[in-house]
Amino acid sequence: MIFEIYSDGSTRGNGKAGAVGAWAYVVLRDGEKFCYECKAVKDTTNQRMELTAAAEALEYLFYNEICVPFDRVIIYTDSAYLHNCYVQKWYVNWQSNGWRNSKKEPVANQDLWERLIKYFEMPEVEFKKVKGHAGNRNEHERWNDFVDVLAQGASEDLKNESSNN
Repeated sequence: MIFEIYSDGSTRGNGKAGAVGAWAYVVLRDGEKFCYECKAVKDTTNQRMELTAAAEALEYLFYNEICVPFDRVIIYTDSAYLHNCYVQKWYVNWQSNGWRNSKKEPVANQDLWERLIKYFEMPEVEFKKVKGHAGNRNEHERWNDFVDVLAQGASEDLKNESSNN
């Protein structure tokens, strides 16, 4: 059995105080939509939402009895930050440097990277980069757009809820 995950995160007002973000994922089992989830978060960043989406999806798969056993998990992301960390193994140096980056500064989002690293090391899990928000020209773009719409909708709902209170 093969699971494919499409994950995305977004933040309105990224980098500003009070930014509202959201993450979303959809899981396909043998090519068919199996489940999806999204959640909005206050005071966050786009990078945190991208990482959270992937972590939440993988944790759902690995800790949900109805999802195992499986042969392979492919997670598709439009986040260069996430994909490059996986492919270039940035996390190896971060860990050996006491969670300091090449500038000797603390690594941003360490808590989320720690949730993800165990999956980077699993041979049955693979992270692949997809073009973000490209307009539904193929299956990858269609599912990436699907999770983008989920995340955008969740953050808009939270923003509206906050402004009504």
